[in-house]
Amino acid sequence: MARVIIYSGKGGTGKTTISAATATMLARAGYRTLVLSSDPAHSLADAVGAPISRDRPTPLAPCLYGLEVDTIYEWRHNLGGFQQFVASTYSSRGIDRSTAAELANQPGLDEILALQRVMSEARSGRWDMIVLDTAPTGNTLRLLAYPEMIIGGDAGKKFFRVYRGLANIARPFKRDLPDDRFFDEVGGLLERMDELANFLLSPTISLRLVLNPEKLPLLETRRAYTFLNLYGMLVDAVMVNKILPRRADLGPYFDYWVGLQRGYLEEIEACFTPTPIFRTVLQEGEPIGLPALEAIGRATFGEQDPGALLFDERPIWLEQWNEEGEPGHYELCLRLPFLSEGEPVVLARSGPDLTLTVGRLQRTIALPRILYDCALGAHRYEEGVLRLEFREATGEPLAPLAGSADELRVEAA
Repeated sequence: MARVIIYSGKGGTGKTTISAATATMLARAGYRTLVLSSDPAHSLADAVGAPISRDRPTPLAPCLYGLEVDTIYEWRHNLGGFQQFVASTYSSRGIDRSTAAELANQPGLDEILALQRVMSEARSGRWDMIVLDTAPTGNTLRLLAYPEMIIGGDAGKKFFRVYRGLANIARPFKRDLPDDRFFDEVGGLLERMDELANFLLSPTISLRLVLNPEKLPLLETRRAYTFLNLYGMLVDAVMVNKILPRRADLGPYFDYWVGLQRGYLEEIEACFTPTPIFRTVLQEGEPIGLPALEAIGRATFGEQDPGALLFDERPIWLEQWNEEGEPGHYELCLRLPFLSEGEPVVLARSGPDLTLTVGRLQRTIALPRILYDCALGAHRYEEGVLRLEFREATGEPLAPLAGSADELRVEAA
């Protein structure tokens, strides 16, 4: 499978420029490279200075191709039957046909279809490298979380099969029930959601967060970093863009902003180390066209290979250790470095799944098989890592959970 690099960040931080610059450098090094945009407000074509197709990769330079994913096109080619059924259902209830067609585009599936296209290209064998330029952070996080959130686990699949069986029985008596094409498409979608959830955790995929040295982008990037760690996704670099140059001829107005940025740059270093941090100085002209993008890439990465896995410290891991020589004692560790002091972390165990709620974020983790017969014991938060204790059942009561029966409150920021 191709190496996939996903760029995410707050709107306006320069994700498209950094994505295109990375792809340009990779193509220049001889890698067969595809740069995609999943942002509905595409600007990738503007950055490279050439038109880009919505349905098939467009050649831009030797070894370099571009694609702006059009979710309306993807809808029609992947879920046309689903869309037709939903639109006709609205129309039969008196809703205008054009409005019904708009309502048929279900929220969230745009992100799924865009990610599905990325997975398809990554598995096609056509590419060595794929660079994904995403929508602003909120949409990106939704895109990355939807495969797990929508699939509904085994219960969701069983419900779908039961509903399909009931619909087949009742269709001769009730006209507005979905047909086989609808069920085939939705069933295929559920299968692809399973594939997408595993695809995102592939060892060849990493994310890079782009921010400017300002307060709001820094806060949003910290939240995104926590979210991605919670979902077990690998962040291998932080890209700081639009740094003002330190020049004596810019005058006192820019001196103030350079000084302000210097403080935020120090804070970024403190927050994200040891994750590699790359800096890009604001250019004197607009970076439009492949030569300008390649120059930015070289200024950003220097001698570092932009296609390499720059950091491989996984955010979720399992530690096994013995207490007084007795085996069967484990700790499931999650790196969540930006929890606020006093913020509750709520845990709920249901068979082989563990549901973890941190503020407004919730994630259900499929536990490793070795923990299936273990009971959840105490848990603690230290040095930015949430540690959950599991012990093999011995008949003896475990230590009580920290805080209440299922809640931990963070004691240190």
